[in-house]
Amino acid sequence: MDFNDIPGWFMPIDQAAFAWVLDYQNRSQTEGGVVELGVFKGKSAVLIGKHVRAGEVFTVCDLFDDIETDAAADPKEQRFFRTQSLTQAEFERNYLAFHRELPRVVKGPTGTITRHVAPGSARFVHIDAGHTYALVREDTASAKVMLRENGVVVFDDYRKAGALGCGAAVWEAILNEGLKPIANTDFKLYATWGDPAPYQAEIAAKAAESGWCVTESAVMVRDMPVIYLHRKG
Repeated sequence: MDFNDIPGWFMPIDQAAFAWVLDYQNRSQTEGGVVELGVFKGKSAVLIGKHVRAGEVFTVCDLFDDIETDAAADPKEQRFFRTQSLTQAEFERNYLAFHRELPRVVKGPTGTITRHVAPGSARFVHIDAGHTYALVREDTASAKVMLRENGVVVFDDYRKAGALGCGAAVWEAILNEGLKPIANTDFKLYATWGDPAPYQAEIAAKAAESGWCVTESAVMVRDMPVIYLHRKG
């Protein structure tokens, strides 16, 4: 199986950003857990798994096929996934095409994730589950509990027209709860409750080396600089 054969909207610019952030953590930080909330068919999980070090635990959480009936599910997501045949078996098959072992799989609402991941133990959390305001608020609160100092949280669809609740929850955390943006793409926002500067320097340097993507000069959100990462042209 080729990586691009896995269904999902995981754009090359974000594939690169994930790799740069995770590689930077691997070089400069001690071991820590890695978490993904909402996995779809496993495309982003496969990439994340390539950067999980020996001794680290990668935990994924999703309703999988229970999304159609679970009361905790986003109604809009329920309608979409009725056409997608989302199953845990398909996720596991896709993941095992690239890795020898599965991550720790939690089948259930993402609001239960802190029962499985210890406080302050994670270095990276990707949030791509329900996109309603309430669900993203809940997942953001869980990420804050799970992440250690200078850990990174990544939000999917924070600016999507059909997911304004997601954006509202993200900006509430930035404006009122100390979350500091690192960088944004057209699809995802990268942020931390720690110091964003080292990550910004790493992303800018890697983008310059890549030859195919660039970072725009930092703009300010209140008193915090945020860099915009995108393809050349």
